[in-house]
Amino acid sequence: MPKNYRALTKLRRQQFDLAEQELATVNARLRELERKREALRADMRAIEPPASGTGARLGAVLAQKRADMKAIEALELQIDAVKAEKREKERALRAAHIALEQARSIETEVLKKLMEKRKRREAARLDEVASQRFFRDHRQKKEGEKA
Repeated sequence: MPKNYRALTKLRRQQFDLAEQELATVNARLRELERKREALRADMRAIEPPASGTGARLGAVLAQKRADMKAIEALELQIDAVKAEKREKERALRAAHIALEQARSIETEVLKKLMEKRKRREAARLDEVASQRFFRDHRQKKEGEKA
């Protein structure tokens, strides 16, 4: 019977570990996207409009800034999606943690009951042995008094 609970606890532990790994993966993706966004923002800040030159040069600089803005907006959407996924993974991790703790609690209770049952059986055996000794000693004492 306890083996079933150990297997359940082991399964819940694996599910918890998997949820932890998935959350770590999502966190790494989020950090990478945020790093890319900051790099794009730094590039955008580094681009300065030319002080002199042709309109084509100014148009190229403005086109580059627009392209960077679109890339940042796309990254923002990805970041929002990953943040939503992160919230989902955090909920899954909390649920896996609760399930693991419940399984551990059940296993502990089962083991506690099993130990109590063994203690009672051992106490009953010891009582039986003590009773047998008592009656044997009592009988030997009576036989010793008769002789």
